[in-house]
Amino acid sequence: MFLYLPKHFDQNEWFIVIGLFLSILLVRLPKRIPTEVSYLIVLLSLAIPNIIDHSIAAISPYDAYRINDSEKYELFDVLLSGVYVPFGYLCVYFYEWLRPKKMMTVLYILSWDLFAIFFEFVIVRLHVFTYHGWSLSYSFPTYLLVISLFLLYYEFLLFHYKKKGEIRTSL
Repeated sequence: MFLYLPKHFDQNEWFIVIGLFLSILLVRLPKRIPTEVSYLIVLLSLAIPNIIDHSIAAISPYDAYRINDSEKYELFDVLLSGVYVPFGYLCVYFYEWLRPKKMMTVLYILSWDLFAIFFEFVIVRLHVFTYHGWSLSYSFPTYLLVISLFLLYYEFLLFHYKKKGEIRTSL
């Protein structure tokens, strides 16, 4: 499979380049999450958006939105995956830092949901996504479900990690 280069290097490619640079800066954050858990969180942060994007975005019969400028799979479609990593990692990072309880967890998830919608609004304006049948209003329940399951997965990993008894941190 050959990855195409964009025909024009414009605002969506610049957004991806800047997003990748910010992703690299995550390494500089103080360590809060165990090494093994952080690797799995990063992996899931890569997998979930790619699965969703390539199952409802670019595949018939859905074709709900286009990613970047071209219908072809471009290099910047691959690089966009690296922009998703900070969202998932920071969601877990701040969750671990704040450790919200009960109703505060609900507010935490709603806050991240609203942040995700704002982020999506920005990337639509920058033409990273172009809607064909999708609406920003569809994203609210989608993010609500994904973020909730993501944090449940983190708690599951943390439970088993603590049960194992190791104490190392990374990322």
